[in-house]
Amino acid sequence: MSQNAPSISPNADSGYALGRTEQEYERLREQARRFEEATQLILRRAGIPDGAHCLDVGSGSGEGMRLLRRFVGPFATVTGMDVDGGLGRASLRKLRDEESGRFEFHELDIEKADRIPGGPYGVVFTRLVLLHLRDASAAVRKMYEAVAPGGLLIVQDFDLRTWETFPAFEDSDLPRDVLMATLRASGKEPLIGPKLPEIFRAAGVPEPDECWRTGGMAFRRDGGIEVGLELLRSTLPAALHLGVVTEERAQRFFSSMEQRMRTDDLLYQVSPTMVGAWVRKPR
Repeated sequence: MSQNAPSISPNADSGYALGRTEQEYERLREQARRFEEATQLILRRAGIPDGAHCLDVGSGSGEGMRLLRRFVGPFATVTGMDVDGGLGRASLRKLRDEESGRFEFHELDIEKADRIPGGPYGVVFTRLVLLHLRDASAAVRKMYEAVAPGGLLIVQDFDLRTWETFPAFEDSDLPRDVLMATLRASGKEPLIGPKLPEIFRAAGVPEPDECWRTGGMAFRRDGGIEVGLELLRSTLPAALHLGVVTEERAQRFFSSMEQRMRTDDLLYQVSPTMVGAWVRKPR
């Protein structure tokens, strides 16, 4: 498959730096599959109780909702919430077709909403959402307010500093660098994972009961490198519009990566670390 970048037509800022295309939706689904084990570990360590009413903030592809349902059982309700109503409703239909259990969905922009509807919830969970927000602490405060007494707030996000390609070559880490620069140029904070305790404090939320880091490796031979390439493709329209990278440089990177993927059997990436933090709300 060619690694050339897609043609670019900059759009107005939608608030989500990676765009809203079928290509991006498929990347989100593949990303969820690759980080499923890391998320399961976080949910298990937090101790989600059977039967808890759950909310997945930024539910997107619905894979987080699917995981939550496996923890709480088929008789609890798992609700998704996302600013992208089209994706959220499609994911809801897919879940209802494929899983036993009760699923609901709210189309809502957490940055614009005064409060989260449908609560209180026994578990409020969010994964890889805060790095796309302009005020992560305000969002965490709203999530915590939606947690029932005795319930859990669970947040999981990247530490993008750990994302590197090996063997290194010129611009080998361009996907990471472009994503981080694009987020910053959009007024967002790309280093959410290591800052979760600070974000909790700024939100007026108690210190996390625990923080836990998980990571992994992605190899050319198992398709893992493709995930990073697709992320760069999704980021490019906003990155070009903001002047973060030139199209010439991006095309040069894709050409170089295409050649290396054909010839280097050991091409791999150290995947971004996932940092999970959770806190139980006092009764």
